This record gives sequence, C-alpha cells and structure tokens, in this order.
Amino acid sequence: MAEGNRVFVSPGVYTSEKDLTFVAQSVGVTTLGVVGETLKGPAFEPIYIQSWDDYVTRFGGTSPVTYVDSQIPKYETGYIAKEYLSQSNQLFVSRVLGISGYDAGPSWSVKTFGALDPVSFTGTGVTSAITSGTTVLPFFIPMTGAGGTVGTSAFTNDNTLNPVDFFSTLPAALATHFNYEIVTLNNGNTTTLNDMFLAWFQASIVYSGESGFPNLSGISPAPTAWYDGTIYQFGCVTPGMTEIATATTFAYPVSGTGSTVVYNQLGSVCEDALSNPQDNYLNDAWYYGLFDAINTDCCTGTTYSGASFQLYNGTSGVITEVTGTSSGGTLIYSGSVAIDYVTWSGVSAIPDYDGLVVLTLRSRGLSSKASGGPNYDISANTVAFDCTGNYYKVLENPFASFGISANTNNGTVYTFKTSMDNTSQDYVSRVFGRSPFDKKREEVPLFVEETYPNLLTNIWKKGKVRGLQCCLTYLPSAREVTNTNTIAWNMREWATPETPYIVSELQGSDVYRLFKCISISDGNSANREIKVSIINLSFERGEFDILVRDFWDTDANPNVLEKYTRCSLNPQLVSFVGRKIGTSTGEFELKSKFIMLFLADGVMDGVFTGSLPAGFEGYRFRPYAECARSPFPIYKTKYYKPGDVVFDPPFGSGAANNRTISGGDKVSKVYLGISDSIGAGYDTDFFDYKGAIPPTICTGVVGGDWSVITKGFHMDSGATVVVGGSGSYTDWSATSLNGQQIFDCGVSQFNHEPTLSGEAYKSLRSRKFTVAPYGGFDGWDIYRKTRSNTDDYRMGLSGFLAGACTSTEFPTASGAGTFKKISTSEANTDYFAYLRGINNFSNPEDIDINVFTTPGLDYVDNLGLVNEAIDMVETDRADSLYVVTTPDYNMFVPNTTDQTNMIGPDSAVDNVEDSMIDSNYTATYYPWVQVRDAANNKQIWIPPTADVMRNIALTDNIAFPWFASAGYTRGVVNAIKARKKLTLDERDTLYVGRINPIATFSDVGPIIWGNKTLQIRESALDRINVRRLLLQTRKLISAVAVRLIFEQNDEIVRQQFLDLVNPILDSIRRDRGLTDFRVVLSNDPAEIDRNEMNGKIYIKPTRALEYIFVEFLITPTGASFEDV
Repeated sequence: MAEGNRVFVSPGVYTSEKDLTFVAQSVGVTTLGVVGETLKGPAFEPIYIQSWDDYVTRFGGTSPVTYVDSQIPKYETGYIAKEYLSQSNQLFVSRVLGISGYDAGPSWSVKTFGALDPVSFTGTGVTSAITSGTTVLPFFIPMTGAGGTVGTSAFTNDNTLNPVDFFSTLPAALATHFNYEIVTLNNGNTTTLNDMFLAWFQASIVYSGESGFPNLSGISPAPTAWYDGTIYQFGCVTPGMTEIATATTFAYPVSGTGSTVVYNQLGSVCEDALSNPQDNYLNDAWYYGLFDAINTDCCTGTTYSGASFQLYNGTSGVITEVTGTSSGGTLIYSGSVAIDYVTWSGVSAIPDYDGLVVLTLRSRGLSSKASGGPNYDISANTVAFDCTGNYYKVLENPFASFGISANTNNGTVYTFKTSMDNTSQDYVSRVFGRSPFDKKREEVPLFVEETYPNLLTNIWKKGKVRGLQCCLTYLPSAREVTNTNTIAWNMREWATPETPYIVSELQGSDVYRLFKCISISDGNSANREIKVSIINLSFERGEFDILVRDFWDTDANPNVLEKYTRCSLNPQLVSFVGRKIGTSTGEFELKSKFIMLFLADGVMDGVFTGSLPAGFEGYRFRPYAECARSPFPIYKTKYYKPGDVVFDPPFGSGAANNRTISGGDKVSKVYLGISDSIGAGYDTDFFDYKGAIPPTICTGVVGGDWSVITKGFHMDSGATVVVGGSGSYTDWSATSLNGQQIFDCGVSQFNHEPTLSGEAYKSLRSRKFTVAPYGGFDGWDIYRKTRSNTDDYRMGLSGFLAGACTSTEFPTASGAGTFKKISTSEANTDYFAYLRGINNFSNPEDIDINVFTTPGLDYVDNLGLVNEAIDMVETDRADSLYVVTTPDYNMFVPNTTDQTNMIGPDSAVDNVEDSMIDSNYTATYYPWVQVRDAANNKQIWIPPTADVMRNIALTDNIAFPWFASAGYTRGVVNAIKARKKLTLDERDTLYVGRINPIATFSDVGPIIWGNKTLQIRESALDRINVRRLLLQTRKLISAVAVRLIFEQNDEIVRQQFLDLVNPILDSIRRDRGLTDFRVVLSNDPAEIDRNEMNGKIYIKPTRALEYIFVEFLITPTGASFEDV
C-alpha cells in the first residue's frame, strides 16, 4: 500500500490528513461587489475594501443627497457599504463617473484693474513722456490764519481780500478730486480729500521750529526758514519734474549748496519711494486721492490721470515772506504763497494685476431628454456690471458692493447687489449660488462657477489692484462657436488630478523634470483631497521625505495621511522614490493609497541620481480673452524675519498702522510653495478642471491644452534665469511663458548643501515646499437633474439622438454634439458609464465576489442596464446573486408628500411582470426603508439593499450560504421604519409576484420576510438560499478541481476528483444544505480523447421552511391523548 510517495510494508494502522481548508479563503466568506456613485475615490476600478474606515478613506462616507427633484439617493453606495461591512470584511467597490461632460455655456468674468504703477513715474531729466504728459501751472493763495486753524474761508485764488471758497475755484484738473469722499484711513475711518489737503497745507507752511502745528520735525535736512527755497510736495514728483517746475514757474534763488531741497509731505523723497515702493506707504493717499483710473473697460487696459502739488512761498519772480506775529500766544500768519501742480496722463496700471479674473458667472439652464444638452436661461451677452450711483466705490475698493443685471432669453431683467467680500451677506457665492440647481432658476438665472477672494485679498493688501473693472468679459458656449474662443468645452469624460512636474535643483542655467504625483482618486472631489509636501531635502545624503497631507489642513497643523522617508532618485536603491510609492505605468507596485508617480524621461535611467526636488512647474490654466489675465496662486517664497513688511494695504492717508509686520515665521510651522501662511494664498477653485481647447464639437472627445501656464515655484533664487521657450522648456515656446521667467523664486541659492550660518536654507527643516494636484473632473453633466442612464440614452435611441449631431450613421439626430459615438459599441451617455462599471466585474478570475448590486439603478427606469447586469452575473460569472432595486415611489418628484406618487404592491408586481425579468440569479425587495444618517444628522429613504447585504453576510457568519437570509434570526432590518407597513394580503401579493416583502412587526420593526429569486418557473432555484447553495457548491468544487488540470486523464485522476468532491458535498449535507447527493463521472473514450473529464453531481437541496400549518383539535374532557 502506498500513500503518496511513502510505501508501507509492515502491517499497522496509518493515519493521514488532507487539507481542504485552502478553498475557504476564496470561497468561504461573503464578498460583495458594488457599482455606483461615491463621494470620492478611483473610477471604474474595483477597489478591495476591508472595513468601514477603509471605505471612508478611499470613497468618503455617507451622504443623504438625492438627485435634483428626485427620490433617487445619489450616494446609496455608502449606506450599503456601512451596513455590509458591519458583518463582512470583503467588499469590492467600482465607482462610476461620467463620460459625457457638458457644455458649460456662456461665461461672464469680473476683472480687476491694477493699481497705479509707481514705476510709471520714473525718468531722468526731461523725458518725452514727462514733456508730453504734464502741464505745470501755478495758482496763488493769499492766506490768513490764526492759531492751529487754516480754514477754507481763508483761501482765495486771486490777490483780493474777498474770501471765496477755495475748492470751488480750483483748476479743472484738480477740482473733481475734491468733490466726494475718496479716502479710507488706516483705522477704517473715512475722510475727504478736502480735509487731507487742508492738513497738508497747514503742516507745510510751518517750518520746523514752530509749535502748535503738525510740523516737519525729524525731516533731514530740516528747513530753517520759509524763504530758503524749499519745495513741499503732495505726491511723488520726480526730481526731473521738480527741475521743470522750478525753472518754468518761479525764479527761485537756490540754497548755499546750489541745490533745491524737496520735502515730500506724504512720505519719502520721490526717488526713494520708487526704489523701494513698499516703504512709501504714505503715498497711498496721493495715488488714491488724486488719480483717476481711465480706460477701465474690458479690453483697453487701465491707465491713470492725476496731479501732484508743490507748495512755494511768494509770487512769480518775487520772494514774499510769510510772517508770523505773536498775539497773546497765538500765531498770526499773513502773506502770499503759491502752489504749482503737475498733471499726469497715461500713467500705467501694474500690468500683471490689471484685468485679472477674480470671478466667473455662468447661466443656469437645464439638460433634458428632448434638449440633448443644456438650454441656458441666458444665451446672449446680456449680463452687465454696474458701478454707477452707490456702486462707484467698487472702482476704488474691489470688496465694495457692485451691481449685476441679467436679461434672460424670455426678456425678464434681474438686478442683484453683490460683492467680493466673503464675510458679507452680499458675497457673490451667497447671492448667486455655486451650481445650476442650488437656487431657483426663476429667481436667480446666474451662478458662480469660480471665485478668487483669497487672491484678491492678497494683492489688494499688497497695493497691486485698485478696484474692479466696470464691465464683464463675455465668452460664448462651446456649441455656439466654430473657433476656440470659448472657455465652455467641458465635453469630455472624467479626469484625474495631478500635480505639475516636480523639478530638480538649478543645474547651470536650467532645471529638469523629475516626476509628478497623480492622484489615485478621480473627479472633482480629488482636487480637494490631498496635497504633497517634499521636506528634509539633503544634498549631502541625496535624500528627501514625501508627505501626503490632507488638503484642508494648515501648515501650522499638518494632517499627514502618509509619509515616505529617505527617498532618493537613484533607481538602483531600495530608497528610490518610485519604488517606495509606486508608479502609474506599472514599473513599481503601488504602495500609496493616495498618489502614484509618473516619472519623467531619464529618471529610470539614473540620469538624476543625486539630484533633489527643488520646486515645481506652473499650472496650466485657461485664458479668458485677449485682454484678461488668468488667476494664479500666491506662493510662499521666503520665511519672514521679524520686522518684515508682509502687507502694505493702499487704504491709508499716511499712518503706518495699516501695514502687516511679521513677527518672524516659525520655520517648523510654515511650508514654501502652496501655503496658507501669511503672505501667501490660494483659492480652492483654482485647482478645479478648467476645460480645454475645443476639438471638433460633433466628434471630438479630447480637447487641446491651454496655452496659459502660471509661474511655478523654485527654492533657488537663481532660478530666475530659467525661461519658457529655451533649455528644458523649449516645448513652452507657444505658451504664455515664452521668453518669460517661469518660477517665483526663493531668496537664497539651493543647489548644494548649505553650510553658512546666514544661508536661508541652512536648517534642514527649512528645505521644504508643498504642491497640490489639480484638474480632476467628474464628467457628469451638471445641468442634468438626473443621470442619462435610462434606456432612451442607448446608442441610436431618442435621448442619444437629441444630443448627437446629424451624421450618415445617425441621420435623424438633432443635437449639437453633447452625445457622440466613441467606439463601435459605446457612446458617451451615462448609460454607457454605468455599463462600464458593471463590466468591471465580468471576469470572475479577476475579481472574486458572490453577491452583487448596482445602487441607483432599478428595473423600471433602468431596465437595459439591469438586464446587462443580470446577463453579466448569469453568463460571465455564474457565481453571484444580484440584488436589484424595486421602486416604491415615483422616482422623479421632489418630495414624498403626495401619496398618489406611491407605487403600491400591485403596481410593483406589475412592474416586475412588465420588465420580463426571469432569473434565479436575481432578487428584489419592497418597500424602501428610512434610515438615520448620524454623520450628517439626516434621515433618508433608501432601498432595503443595504440591510439585505448585511443579513446575507450575517447569514454566512452565523450559519451557511444555504440558509435563508430572512426572518427573525437572519433578517432584521436596521431602519427607523419601512415606507409602507404591509398587510398580510399585500405581502401575499408581493411574494406571489416574486418580490420579497419587508414586513413590519410590532416586536422587531422592519424585517426581511421573503426568500425568492426572480425566476418565473417554480422550482428549487426560485429560492435564494438554494441558488446560493448552488453558487457556493460550484465555487468549492471548482476551487479544488482546478488543481487537477493538466494531470493525467486516467482512473487515478478520476478517483482524485471524487476524493476531493465527496468530502465537500458530505460536509454540506452535514451542515443541512443537502439531504443527499451523488457524483457520477463518465469514462467515455471519446471524451477522454478530447482531453475531457465529464461528470454529473446529483443533489437534493434542503428547502427553507416558509409555511407552518398547525391544526388545533378540541377534544372532550374524557378523551385520552394517548389515543390520539
């Protein structure tokens, strides 16, 4: 006798073991497959989930949101996962995203006009700009005054003693500036230029030694007397302009040094202000008080005109001393002084901040089956910006209120008061909403697509912008244009966010691409899921660390989701960054749950061994129009030292307290690059998908890259030499950065290990920066209330044809390119998006499941997809039970207050019959149940699928798959209540109609009270427990039989098959799944010649007890029960 390879010679009793438990891991536990929408996560890839925490990390939690004006839960998947994972740890989720995208429609963008550019005042001597742009005119002010008061009644514009209102007789170029309130002081108070001028004049006529007046003490050299030829300025008149003024207006004698002393009453001398404008904060009042922006329309570009003053003593050619007489301690002044002024025209705005888009509005609209794509409430350029009347202040303060008027296609005119102040109730997002359906279309026909309040706040505080342009930049919808002059082409499938390329340290005069981080999650939500920090950069070791951080954390309190330490760019080492994290192209196994790396050319070849990441490229962004500038993030480029000026807001009349002075950055609490720390700033809308250059509308599915690229960030101060269009960036010659510096740079070199104590990056912890991914896109049509996944949206049917262009293949199509054929068997409607998700599970060898469901689909509204799922489960897999939704209410109504929309048991059964579904692989349940979403503090109606799945898993835990998942032991529903309390007759109606009832009993509440599949013919397989018995048995036997493949096809292998199969079936019989069985194998020579082994397994399944009949017999008193 031989057992295996051992030969037994001596008589005796020998025992052996045969391990059949190897099949348990793959087939012994409930494994659910779900296809549906989730809050976040990777798309169209079944992801293995083992716990609820794992699900939340990968796909988000629960959400009670329903589709617009619908009863369909948008994120039912979350509720199913939560219930199911309370009883199982094996779940596969395939997230569905859109593949159609949408035409975003017409757009109206609000832009800034830049602040006056101090550089425009530069010049030496008499330049052509100064000569052509200035006029020098004197006027004289005889004056009297007493004490500390110089009033308006003291001024005249002639040499008579009749006082007149000085401000009413100013030269025309000045008079307009004094007629309204224009200056906001640093403390928030407001004043008029009249008052400021008086204060300036009063202070200017008093020389240093006087008391009782605001004087010029502390200015060096101090004026010694009024007649010394000193000139006092209001504003920043250049030295060249001072020479012009003194030469053409007054024949001043000069001081003993041969020069004229100029005192700027508002700040430092002009040339100092120009060399360091940040310190010239006192000139804000001049810029804002005496300069008007002109050409603030949408395409001309902002310029300024204005004036500055110089105060002299005397009249033309004659020096007249201003005398003071003391009378009882009061100073009396009399005499004549002169003022000359200079008018300026064509003064430029700061170019990088003029015409900067800070807000984009879109029209509300609706995509319907008939329209094929969005029909907009406003299609033409009939939206206007109002800066008149009470809204004029927005020209000088971008956070002041402004008006928006909108004329809809039906002729209704709407007006709105709004602002860019995100602390105000009038903030644009509060007034207009953020999506097509978050406000009523008939009340608010516009919504905010993007807004950039943090960018605007930052550049306003830095004095870069003055106000908002009194116009809107209009661009048409994508389907209206035959060129690329639109920012509306979002007509593509879902997209994955990724960071710009991370680049190397400066090498010579160039930097090189190293890698970029691609988010594992897809869609819109992934734009706000993570950011990546690269820290501890060490040239000495050639190593760095990577942190994957929560997008919403702060630099001061980072929430690190994953950390990869001591990474390198040497592909031969175990520390290689691609090996540690994983790559998108499959060179290295994916280790991260959040990112994967795409390696640039040369990295795998070891070209950059020893290099370090030192910055990142800019972000691709859409252009808005020829005269508009795209928004951008404000990077953190330095660690502030104590005393550094962070902001110098242009709101003040001269006090220094509007500046923000840094107390010094704590390096451990601050990151360079993308940062929330002081001085930097970014808006979340910046990272959203911004469309593409439109391809051919009717057939194109991939748009072109925008030409605008924002500046990136680099730690090395020397990286200013890297320009677009040359070196590593020759491919950027057609972008907005061609010939331009492509990085905002740090303040110190960073291409070697810093060793000097004064170097900014001496400390290892200072060598770090953060970058964020961008460009994720859901691919759904946001103008559609529900998904285009009903049968009408199959290729060639009415819903598809309404959105497709007329073609040879589809001559009856009437659309404009919303829908299109994208392969021989697929179109881009939501129907095919869900079909992709279903087909993700079609290969049982790739993904092992035994239960399947498709939240969001039901056999009334989505019969085509339900049949596809049934066919996949029955034909492709043949190993799973599919649970499908039965609607119990009209799905397309906004609320459940009208009971006429309830679908009763009779109607539900009729719907099943109408569907013609006949499958013992499929089951369904009625009615829906109300559950409490504790995380969101809401109650929501959902199908009972979540509890069905939980009870199936519970059954497998405490019993076996061939036990019914129903009744008091394995069928209690964790819900507040069922939508309908079924009567016995209603339960009978449903059960006869193959729908499993959710009964309600007083002692347990809702409970599963049925065990039927949707098979029409009555047989053992019309019960779920029998179907699951067969599924389990087939899996168990297949799992052991596969080990015999490629063995010799003889009697020995047949006996081995029996030795493997019989114990499995006998075990099931012992566990009450079978009453009996028999295995018969064929010995047909023809089959053997075909390399086959055919067998038949006869089984007698144990049925579930569903009916108990008890007859009570009433007997006479004297009857004996022993006789019964």
